[in-house]
Amino acid sequence: MFIAGISTALAQESRLTEKQKSQLIIRFPKSDVNKDGKLDEAELLALREFFQYRRRNADSAPVTTDKPQEDVDRWKTVGLRQANTMGGGEAAIPEKGKFRVFVLMGQSNMHGTARANELKPLYTERHERIRIWANGRWEYYVPTQRFGPGVSFAHQLAEFWPEDTIGIIKVSIGGTGIRSFEKDWSRERASLTFDGEKGSLYKDLMNAVSEAKRISKPEFCGFVWKQGGADGTKKVLANEYYETFKQLISDLRSDLGVPDLPVFVPSYADDDGLIKAFTAKMSDQDRAKIKELQVKDAVGENQRVEVLLKFLNDARPAKLRQLAGKRPYIAGVIAAQNRAGRDISEVTTLFPGQLPKAADGTHYTAEGYITLGKIIATAVQNHFLAKKQDADL
Repeated sequence: MFIAGISTALAQESRLTEKQKSQLIIRFPKSDVNKDGKLDEAELLALREFFQYRRRNADSAPVTTDKPQEDVDRWKTVGLRQANTMGGGEAAIPEKGKFRVFVLMGQSNMHGTARANELKPLYTERHERIRIWANGRWEYYVPTQRFGPGVSFAHQLAEFWPEDTIGIIKVSIGGTGIRSFEKDWSRERASLTFDGEKGSLYKDLMNAVSEAKRISKPEFCGFVWKQGGADGTKKVLANEYYETFKQLISDLRSDLGVPDLPVFVPSYADDDGLIKAFTAKMSDQDRAKIKELQVKDAVGENQRVEVLLKFLNDARPAKLRQLAGKRPYIAGVIAAQNRAGRDISEVTTLFPGQLPKAADGTHYTAEGYITLGKIIATAVQNHFLAKKQDADL
């Protein structure tokens, strides 16, 4: 009863008593990130995200079992569960052409929240050259419940490579931090975003990769990453996001055996857009302080972003919430993704702009997901066209 009441209060953003906060720390000790025996506003925001995730995904919770994790059906884990609903029946891989496989990973806007009945032909029909890893095998890609950007992405690439087959291996789950996806997974690290019970999503991926290699001959052609919101809830997560993502890319390239695997990251805003979005909500006094820091700490071409991040890292939680809502440190995540596109070889950061969103203001509409998939597919096409031009020179 206590947890139910607290969950409702958090969801409604009601004020909690000090006694209730103390009880929350007892029940969820990791929520007290700075170990000061109190829950500040940022820590309460992270808890609110956890309760909201738990309500949204109650029907996607892992099956409770007394068996060791390795004995649980590896194709029914939370990371693969939605992909299983996108399979339209077992499908052989055509012998003609290449089998180009793309890895798609992320949280809710990669997972997809649009209803499958909003799709229109040809997206509702079996395509003889499009496959998805579902239920432990290659199947036709035909969503039956929800869908994200992968559908239009695969169809556009099948048109771009008319002699080849497109395969999708998708591992995603809403409200999930990047540490749930890392190779060296630990419950402690994943629990910083309340994801410890989901298990290793990287293991889910590599289980699929291993079996896919056993039964087919995939040529891994790209990694698409749509994630970030969960890591905007805590300073430590945002500040370490770049290095965590860099390591994920390195591990994936190594384990797939593709050292130059191209990576595509749809971001929320470029650096200029990020700066404008935050400074537009600031007071004249805060903007003046940032200008002063720019003069004092001016170093390098991206110093304006670094100055903004320094200002935000030093700001109080109340101010951060005023600027960024429930994800007070999201600027650090966005800046890290943008940096990855500049500093890591073969990584392309994309800026889709404002896509149509659903009533919740966070997730895209069916039109938004279809548009996003096409934008990512176009980036893939441009990458391979540029590679071909370089080879022809």
